[in-house]
Order: sequence, then C-alpha cells, then structure tokens
Amino acid sequence: MPITQQQIQRAQIQQHAAAHDLNAQVRLIAGPGSGKSFAIQERVHWLLGRRISPSRIFVISFTRASTLDLRNRVNRYCEEKGQQAVNQVSISTLHSLALRALRAAGLLAYPADPLVMDDWELDNVFDAEFSRSSGYRPGQAGVGYTPSRCGEIRKDYEAFCGTGQWSPPNYIPPDPPITQIERDDYRRYHTPRTQTYSCVLPGEIVRQCVGHMAAGTLNPARLLGIEQLIVDEYQDLNPSDLEFVDGLIASGVTTFVAGDDDQSIYSFRFASPEGLQSFTTRFPQAGQHELSDCFRCTTEILSTAQSLIEGFSERNRIPKNLTALYAAANPPEPGIVHRWQLPSAIQEARSIANSCRDLIHSGIPAREIMILISNRRAQLATLTQELEAAGVEFESPRTDSFIDTNAGRFILAMLRVVCEPNDYIAHRLILGLRPHVGPGTCNTIAESVITNNLNFRAVFYQPLPVGIFRGRQLTALNHARDVCTRLSGWQPSETLAAHFVDLLDIVSTIYGPQAAQEWQDLIAHLPQDITLEELRDYLWADTDEQQASLLEVVYTRLGIPLPEGGLLPPKVRIMTMHGAKGLSASVVFIPGLMEEILPGERRRPYPGLVLESARMLYVSVTRTRAASILSYARTRVVYGQFSQQAPSRFTPYLAGIFENRANGLTMPEVDRILQSYRNL
Repeated sequence: MPITQQQIQRAQIQQHAAAHDLNAQVRLIAGPGSGKSFAIQERVHWLLGRRISPSRIFVISFTRASTLDLRNRVNRYCEEKGQQAVNQVSISTLHSLALRALRAAGLLAYPADPLVMDDWELDNVFDAEFSRSSGYRPGQAGVGYTPSRCGEIRKDYEAFCGTGQWSPPNYIPPDPPITQIERDDYRRYHTPRTQTYSCVLPGEIVRQCVGHMAAGTLNPARLLGIEQLIVDEYQDLNPSDLEFVDGLIASGVTTFVAGDDDQSIYSFRFASPEGLQSFTTRFPQAGQHELSDCFRCTTEILSTAQSLIEGFSERNRIPKNLTALYAAANPPEPGIVHRWQLPSAIQEARSIANSCRDLIHSGIPAREIMILISNRRAQLATLTQELEAAGVEFESPRTDSFIDTNAGRFILAMLRVVCEPNDYIAHRLILGLRPHVGPGTCNTIAESVITNNLNFRAVFYQPLPVGIFRGRQLTALNHARDVCTRLSGWQPSETLAAHFVDLLDIVSTIYGPQAAQEWQDLIAHLPQDITLEELRDYLWADTDEQQASLLEVVYTRLGIPLPEGGLLPPKVRIMTMHGAKGLSASVVFIPGLMEEILPGERRRPYPGLVLESARMLYVSVTRTRAASILSYARTRVVYGQFSQQAPSRFTPYLAGIFENRANGLTMPEVDRILQSYRNL
C-alpha cells in the first residue's frame, strides 16, 4: 500500500483526539473511508482503559447485520490490546436497546420479545395477510385492499412510528392519499396481529419507548445503567430515534455520535441529515471533531464526488476538509474517472459487461468490480443479460438470491427456530411458505388463534383444540408441526455437518430436487463445522461483506486458514446504491445517469429528495478505490418503444466531460486501471 506510515500516524492523531474527548457530548464528522470504525473501536478501548465498567458502555449501530460486524471489529481490536472484558460491552441496534429498556421496566406487551420484520416479511407476510383480512381475493376487484395498497397503508403508519406525526416531511403520500378509514382498518388489524406474531414494524419499539419516556414512566439510563453511549451512523436516525437518544443525554449519559450528513440516504426510513447537523446546536458544549484523511478513494475519484456534493448541498450542510491520502502517498496514485455517454441503454450495458470481462482477464479480481444501480426495474434486466452474454459471472442484488426465495426463507426460519424457540415470525414462515399454503390460509389460522384466545406458538407444539382448525388450516398446521417436531432437540451450538442430511431431506421433500441443489450450492463453500447459530447469522446478513466478516470469525474459531481466493465467490457485484453503503471496490461502474432514472420521476417533485439523490450518487462514487466509470444512455426502451433520454441534472457537476462512446474500455484503458489497482 503506497500510503505511508507517517500518513497513517497523522490520521490516527485525529481519530484518537475524537475517541478520547472528555466532553459529555461529542460529535465526530467522518466522511467515506476516513476511519470512523477505527475511532469507535478506539473509543471503547479508551473507555475501558479509564476503568469504565464494560456493562455501562453501550454502542448502537444501524442494522442487525452491521451490529454483528461492528461487534466483531470492537471485540477483536480490544482483545488484541488485552481487554478481555470487552465482551460485556453492549453493542446492538437502537431497536434492541429500546426493547431491553421496555423489558426491564415490565412494559413489553407481547407474548415474547418482538422481532422487527424485514422488508421481505412485511411484503410477503404482513401486507399479504392484511389484504386477505380486509376481504380481498386475487382477481376480485372492489372488495378489500389489494396487497400493494396494504403496503401503502402500512408505510403511512411507519411514517408515524418514525416521526411521531402523520404525513411528516420525507413522506411521499400515495395517490390516492391514505384515508382515516384505512388508518382505522389498519389499526384494527395491526394491534392483534402484532400480538399474535410477537412482531413489530421498524421504529415501532423506539416509538413506544419515546412515548413512555415523555410520560415519565420509563428511564432507560437508570434501568439499564447506561453511562457511556456511542452512536454509529448518526445521520441515519429518524426523529423518533433522535428523541430517544436526546432523552438519554438528558438523563446524564455521556454520548459520542459519529456520522456524515453527506451520506444520509435513508429518507424512506424518515432519516434526515438535520439531526447530525443540529447536534452541536442542541448541545452547544459538545466536542467537535472531523476526520479529514480518506484512506479509500484516490484523488480524482474524491474530487469528482466532492464536486457533486458541493453543487447539491443544502443550507445547513457541514463543510468538509476531506482529502485523499493517495495524493501524497509513495508513489502518488491519482485514480481514474471515465465519463461516458452511449447511444442506448443496451449499448451502455454491453459496454459495461465487456469492460468487466476485459478487466477480469487482465488480472483484476471479479469481486473488486461493482456495478451500482438506482432503479432495479429499469436497469437490472439489461445489465444481467449483457453480463451473461459476455460470460461474466455476477451476483445480483440480495432480493434475487436463493435466500429470499420461499425455500431459502423456509431454511432460514428453521434455523431461527432452533436458535430462538420464541421466534414467532419464524414459526409463521414455516407454516406459510410451504407450497400450496398461502396468506389466505395463514390469515384464517391467525384469526382463529385471536378469536379463541390461543397462543400462536403453542399451536405448533401443544395438542390442538378440537373443532377450531379444519380442512386446509388443519393440514397446513400439521405439516408445520411435523417440521417443528423434527427440529426439537437441535441445538444452536451443533454443526451444519450434524444436520446436513436432515436439512437437505426437508428441503428436498417440500420443495423438490432443484431447491435442494440450490441449497447445496449455497453452502458448498462453508466449513462443515460452522454452528447452526453461525449459519443463521450468515444467511441473515444484509451484505456479502458482512457474511465474509462472520465467516472470518468461524475460520478463526476452527483454526482453519482462510482460502487463498478469499471467503466470497469470485463474481462481479451488482448492487443498489442503498445496498452498497459501507462497502467498497477497486472499480465501480455507475450507469443510468439519466434524469428519468436519477433523480427519477418519484423524487423530482420534491427538492429535498433531489438533494438526497445527489447524496446517493456521492455515496456511490465514494465506494471506489481505483477507477470509477460514470455513464448515461441517450435512449432506452420503455414499454417496448425507444424513448429519448435527457442526461441527469447531476452530470455537469461530476468534474469532467462525458465523451461519446460506442464500446467499453479500450485495452490501454484497462491496462491503466490495472496499474492503478496494483498501486493501491
């Protein structure tokens, strides 16, 4: 690596200054690749060194998977420095912390600790059953709510959970708007159904905590003994989350927050950069720090991203001084940015596919190449078609993977039940993902459970009451009960090898040989002594990088050397701009820079969302280490017809000229990228 030891030491001075700040509140602004995770690790290490009890240190990250990754990083860092008590530090999501507080106060009103449903479960379980509960049947117009309308009604309620108000900022109302009748119908469905399945929507538990804190009936800091709080990705918190954290600060908790307002891209979860921007206004005595050294991006890439974000920044944006360390490295490496305009979307995709092929043939690992898209519907099919034609192996976005098929979710549900027997939603998946069992049958079972004062989990294990479940309901329940009986006695600490045959037999019997083969292909590269709990976490991870981090822990535990080719399959990654946050690659293609795609029809009427689109593009460009290829097409096919496309409003702000291209990278350009890659 050309970055010198002197550069690293100078960067660590900034990181340590932030991590060691004695102020009651501390704000750290950390741009892409500037060492935010290192500062958080050092903060925990420093607190432990100051004799702060590890049980009084709480670290919050944004998602369950990012929490696992951060926990591994912090534990490894502190243990290497001789602090074995680090495993007593609480590292969790904000939801988990709020849940823990409600549990400690005796305020949990669920039959078991409720789980947050992910997007797949919200679509395929909650919305689907709400639709059936409302009276809708497929192909039957005018009765009940369609599943898509149910999703819109549910998102209206999520907006309230995330903000504490109806129709808040960052919420785009559907057409037609949600009516009060629909809200009332949803409430009548939501309350008993979340009780039945012991589940919650994103943000719902935090909203409950905030309500109790405002009423004076809950003090999480006192209940849990929180003395030191560290909040990662603070710009991703929504108003309810911010109220929760502010409430802890008001209780005397010393709080360290880290983030970057330029990377706030989750308005669909009602997050806003304003929370990070206003932190020092709300807490004027807070210590303020910025990490200004970028370890990831080369000079040209960072300057391209900075040109964009400075051209599309809001009034309260925090000024940055981020510089690429590669500019003064030994040897210096400027990096490469290509800007292309192509005649059509097909030629754009073909140029990218052929460029990927040539880069791989030249010696750049396939996993070091990433393609980032902003509109799956408009971009994914053409890209995958051209990659296949070029013979380039690739991974599509997560939702196209085996684990998000019915069979994949069924396997994950079984592992979830083994690891957490009170996972009610996992039981619902075992019930409803079997072929020929749909949301209609599951809805009638849930309604029977509610009407007859039954416990949903109990119907999988205890004798069924006579006369309540009949026909399809009874058949579906008996099949699910058989699976649960088969799983009884399995332990989370047991290995994949111990239950490989059982899992394969269950999948093959229920879903057939093709699904069984796909399952075998998915786990073929995993060590057979991975535990069922580790396997669950691996399958449940949000990104392949998180999977790799989890696998590294498994290999270390087993004393197995890491594979020479790495822990992940050698494939080009196609990812959404949202999904790529936190990741990086040596070469990043960003196609589709047309006004119709980015910012796109949905965002264009809303100035704040246009600014967020610029931040999404900024995040995408800054995933790059060596070479970024930005492109747009002058035409694309829309509903079978060629449509002229205007370049995105962002293209003039990307620090260079978009040149006419008919093909992808030339061989001299490939060689230059290879040289840059080898210099890093």
